Parts: sequence; C-alpha cells; structure tokens
Amino acid sequence: MRKSIFYLVLFLVIFSSCVTPRIHNALVAENESIKSDLTDYEMKVLKLQSENEEILVQIKKLQLDITSLKNDSTQNGKALTVLNNKYNALSESYDLLTSKNSRDMAEKAKETKLLLDQLEQAQTSLFAKEDELSKLSLSLESKEKELKSAQEMLELRSNRVSELESIIDKKDSIVTSLKKSISKALIGLEGEGLTIEQRNGKVYISLEEALLFASGKFEVNNKGVATLNKLATALSTQNELEILVEGHTDSIPLNGKGLIKDNWDLSVMRATNVVKVLTKDSNLDPLKLTAAGRAEFVPISSNKTAEGRSANRRIEMILSPNLDDLFKLLEE
Repeated sequence: MRKSIFYLVLFLVIFSSCVTPRIHNALVAENESIKSDLTDYEMKVLKLQSENEEILVQIKKLQLDITSLKNDSTQNGKALTVLNNKYNALSESYDLLTSKNSRDMAEKAKETKLLLDQLEQAQTSLFAKEDELSKLSLSLESKEKELKSAQEMLELRSNRVSELESIIDKKDSIVTSLKKSISKALIGLEGEGLTIEQRNGKVYISLEEALLFASGKFEVNNKGVATLNKLATALSTQNELEILVEGHTDSIPLNGKGLIKDNWDLSVMRATNVVKVLTKDSNLDPLKLTAAGRAEFVPISSNKTAEGRSANRRIEMILSPNLDDLFKLLEE
C-alpha cells in the first residue's frame, strides 16, 4: 500500500515538472486530498488492526472456552453417564417397589376386606347383643318390680312372723307357768302314777288308773276326786286353755253285759266322769273341756307285761293354750 502511494507521488512530481501551473495546482490539491484520504485509511487500518487484535484475543478466549467446554462436556458426559446409571438403578428400584407395593396393596386390600367383614360381623353381633341387652333390661325392670313386691310381701310376712313368734312366746310362757302351777298343786303325786310333761307347746298330764278308779270301774274314787279338785283349782285361773280329757285302756278285752260292754265304753265313761268332777265345784268353763275315749289303741307301753298294761290304763289331759289369736293372724 505504501509503495503504491510512493509511486503515485513520484509520478506526480515528474509529471508536475512537465505540466502547467493550473494543472500543477490541481494535482497538488488532489495530492493533498489523497494524503488526507491516506491518513484516513491509515487510521482505519490502525483501527482495524486494533479491532483485529481484540478479535484475536476473543478468538483465543473462545478457543479456551471451547477447550473448557470440551473438558466440561467430557466431565458432564461422565456425570451424565453416572446419572443415567443412577436413573436406571432408581428406575429398576421404582419398578420393584411398584411391583412390591402392588402386591402389598393387594394383600392389604384382602386384609382390609377381611377386617371389614369382621367389623360387619362384630356390628351385627353388637346389634344383637344390644337387642338382647334391651330385652334383659326390660326383664330386669320387671324382675325389680317383682323383687320390690316380694320384698314388701316379705316385710309383711316378717311382721306377721314377728307377731306369731310373740304370740307363741306368750303361749309358751303360759304353758310353762301352767306346768309349774299344776306341779305345785299336785306336789307329792309325781312318781306315784302322775306325770306332767311339756312338749309341742302343750302340757300333758297323765294319771294312772290307780289314782282315780277301781279296776274295771269308771266311777272316780274319793282319792281321785281330791286329786282332780286340786287340779281344777290350779286350772281355774287359766282362762285361755282348751282341755282334752282322754280315757285309755289296756288291750285286754271286756265282755261286760251291762253299761260297759268293751274298752271303748270304759275309756269314754272314765274320761266323761273326770270332766264332770273337774267342772262340778270349780270355775272351769265346760265349753273348754272335751272328753274322748281312745280304748287300747294309743298305748304308751307294751301290753305284754303287767307293768306295761298298768301304765296304759290311764287318763291323759292335754292342756292347749287358746290359739284363736294365732289362727286369726294366720288367716289374714
């Protein structure tokens, strides 16, 4: 470029020596213009060179970047491979887990269905138990009412039992007192054909035949009258007694042709005469006395011996407290 400008200037100098002043001026002006343009070109060349250097720097930087990127690409490729391997492993694990979860879910579904079936059965059973409980509750309520009624009835009966026990205690007290009074009135006769016993709430007085009658007779003798009068005196103070007088014989039959034909007649007549003696000169109420004959059918000893037959020939007096109050209470 510089050589071209030099030759051009040389040409102009040589040419100017051969041209007119006008042409010379024109050529000078043109030369100046060319110089100016040359300066501009040089500036542009410098600028281009500077830009070229910058571009070279950028190219080197780009080459470095490319090299770095290549290195990064290699590393990233390796990392990508690792990541791909991990991805594949995770994918396989996921598939395994998915398969396992599917199996587990199927098993859980079966277990859930079984539990639901059991729950339904339990609910059905619970409803049945609730119905049964409701019925039992109603039954219990009914039983409670029955129990309350029974308790009230029991209380009433308990009160009645208490009243009965009070009456019985009173009667027992009367019987005990009566036995003592009779024993006192007939003192000296016990063991001599007279026995006095207290049992079953009653007083039993047994008088052997020898204390009252001659053998085979039904009339009360003087000794017997005295004994019965003492007894009547002791009994006259008791207003609530029922007195049963029984005649008893042994088993030897009677063949009488008169008033007494057999042991029945003898036992009845003896009991009747004892009642007559008891009520003749005393305050005993005849309505409270009863005479009865038992013949030989209620022995207290064997009729095979003389002693036994003697014991069986007797008058028994059974003294019973008046139990009207007790019977009234029982009828309520």
